[in-house]
Amino acid sequence: MNLFSIQGLTKRFDALVATNDVSLEIEREGILSIIGPNGAGKTTVFNLLTGLLKPDAGKILYKGEDITGKKPYQIIRHGIARSFQVVSLFEEMTVLDNMRVGIQRNLGLMNRMFLEASNKAATEKSLELLELVGIAPLADHGASHIPHGDRKVLDLAMSLVSEPDTLLLDEPMAGLSPVERLRITNLIRKLSETRKIILVEHDMDLVFGISDSILVLHHGAILARGTPREIAANESVQSAYLGKEAS
Repeated sequence: MNLFSIQGLTKRFDALVATNDVSLEIEREGILSIIGPNGAGKTTVFNLLTGLLKPDAGKILYKGEDITGKKPYQIIRHGIARSFQVVSLFEEMTVLDNMRVGIQRNLGLMNRMFLEASNKAATEKSLELLELVGIAPLADHGASHIPHGDRKVLDLAMSLVSEPDTLLLDEPMAGLSPVERLRITNLIRKLSETRKIILVEHDMDLVFGISDSILVLHHGAILARGTPREIAANESVQSAYLGKEAS
């Protein structure tokens, strides 16, 4: 059984068809990148898969279970999490406390969060995840004072608090320097060893260097699907995205 079975997924915004009858099977392992020109429907697909939008038509099955139209908190319980292009942190808190908020919510401790700020389970899990992504030394630093690359890593770490088996990354390379991009690339590879990674990204060096498969969207529909080599050689993709219309 595949991880996702997406059947006839359609989403309209007035006259604009953001996703147009998208049908797709997504395997359980590896890194899938979704690319396409601006307005191709990439983020809309992410928002549909994670419950931020409800489709106008179609169905989304995850591990054989229908999750179509479920709310984000329900989607998370199925083992699906995401990060966003724009990092959103609790700026007044430390790196550790940012993690602890998410951990405590996941452990059902939110009603006692501030009374149990030193909760052992939440603290240990937070430090474990910070160690996993490589920023444990910044645990006591204020979130507003760490560099942009570390903020992106922290945001990614916070998406792991629910222990997802599928992680959707929305433009993880946005605003990063070449050194930071290499760091995030290595981290994505590491995370893909234990969970499915689906990413939307404009950095073609990353996409073609890291992906096991690539999905190309154009005008809300699937233009092509294949390995990086197959996509690079696809004339329709070259014309629609990698050529004159690329952005």
